[in-house]
Amino acid sequence: MEFPQSERRRLLRHQLILDLYFDGAECVGIAQTRDINIHGLYFNTLAVIPKGAPLKLRLPLNAAKEYLVLDAQVVYSQPKIGCAVEFLDMGAEAQQILADFIEEAKESRMQHWDVAGA
Repeated sequence: MEFPQSERRRLLRHQLILDLYFDGAECVGIAQTRDINIHGLYFNTLAVIPKGAPLKLRLPLNAAKEYLVLDAQVVYSQPKIGCAVEFLDMGAEAQQILADFIEEAKESRMQHWDVAGA
């Protein structure tokens, strides 16, 4: 499927599967990321989340259950399949934390952090 230029990602996303918490658009849940970069991510969910909806995301940074909490907006939605979000108002410190996390995950070939019991 070809996306219009305005819908294309600014950077390549890295395959990284981890659980995340989301809250917004009249729903709360746990979902799994499919890919991520410092500007956004795609996550799988059966929830119906409309394009343009604001979300609060909580991403696990390590097994010690430390989280990065981010504001995001849905930029692409596939109802009952998943959606792509862009991070909003992300400060330089949060962006560096996320960039370091992605790099570590790539290097260690991390596949999954289970946060369901948190």
